[in-house]
Amino acid sequence: MKHSWVEVSLSRLRKNVAAIQKHLSSSTRIIAVVKANAYGHGVESVARNLLDCGILDFAVATLDEAVDLRQSVPEEKILVLQGCLEGEEEAFRKHNLTAALHDLQRLPENIKVEVKINTGMTRLGISWKQARMQIQELQAEVTGLYSHFASSDDDPDFTRVQLDRFEKATANLPYPRHISNSAGLQFPEAHLDAVRLGLLLYGISPIPSLDWVQPILCWKTRVLALQKVAKGQSIGYGRTFVTSRDSVIGILPVGYADGYNRLLSHRGQVRFRDQLVPVVGLVNMDMISVDLTGISDAAVGEEVVLLENTQNSPLSVTGWAKALGTIPYEVLTSISDRVERVYV
Repeated sequence: MKHSWVEVSLSRLRKNVAAIQKHLSSSTRIIAVVKANAYGHGVESVARNLLDCGILDFAVATLDEAVDLRQSVPEEKILVLQGCLEGEEEAFRKHNLTAALHDLQRLPENIKVEVKINTGMTRLGISWKQARMQIQELQAEVTGLYSHFASSDDDPDFTRVQLDRFEKATANLPYPRHISNSAGLQFPEAHLDAVRLGLLLYGISPIPSLDWVQPILCWKTRVLALQKVAKGQSIGYGRTFVTSRDSVIGILPVGYADGYNRLLSHRGQVRFRDQLVPVVGLVNMDMISVDLTGISDAAVGEEVVLLENTQNSPLSVTGWAKALGTIPYEVLTSISDRVERVYV
C-alpha cells in the first residue's frame, strides 16, 4: 500500500495549455518553467506532455535540473535561469543548454546565452540603462533577451514601468524577447515573442482574472490505523490535544517530511468520505492524526484526500497557502520525493 501519492491530471495539463494559447497570439511562444521537479508535479511526465502540446521551450533553475530534463526533451531549448557557473561549461555544451547571462564579466565560451536584464526585480541581470549598448558589443551567441516582473500580480503601475524599461533597453535589437510570467499574462502588451509560465500551467491562478485554468494535482493517502480513545486522553507529541469525548482517531502515514506542513497542526483538515475532518495534535515527521468520531465504520486502508484539485476548496493549493500564510509555490514544491507521483 502506498503511504501517500500525488495524482497529476495530464488531461487537465493539456487543457490548461490550450486555454492559455487562446489568450496569446500565434507568434507568441510558451516557455514552460519546469524547475523544482515541475513545481512538485514530476518533471519527466509533465515535460513530455507539454512537448506533445507543441511546447518547444523550457526553463529550469540549475544545470542538474537541465540535465535531468534533457532525457525527456532531447532536442528542445532548455534555458538555465541561474546561468552557467564556473566549471559547468563542458556540461552545457554536451547537453546543448542555453545559459542565462546576468554578469558580463563572466562570459562562458562557446555556449548559447540569453541576456537577463534587470528592470526592477533587482536580483539578477545587467542594468536596463546600459543594456542596449552592452548587448550590441557582446561577443557571444545570443539567442534571446529577457527580464522578470517583480509584482505583476498586484502592482500594474510598476509592471508597466518595467515593461517600458525593457522595451527601451531592447528596441531594434535582433533577438527574441520575453518578460511576462504567469501573472503578467493579464498584460497583452507584455506577451512579446514568448511568455514564461509556471504556476498557470499547473492550474493555479496567481490572480482572479486568470481563473480559467484547472489545478492538476491532488494529494491522497490512506488510513494507516484507527484508535478508539476515551474522553480526556492526550494524543501525540507534547500532549497538545486532549479528547473532549470518546473518540475515534485515524492515523495517516504522512507528515512534514512528506511536505505536510507542521503549521497545519490543530488547524489542518482532510477529506474523508466527502466530509472535512480536523487534524488533531501535532503534525509529526511521518504521521498525522485526524478525528473520525461520528463517521460510521471507518476502516484501515480507506482513502483520504489531503490536497484537492479544485479552485475554492479549503483543501486546494491556494486554500493551504492562505492557511499557512505562504504562497502556492511553496505548498507545491514542498511535497517531497518520497510521495509517489501517479499520472491520470
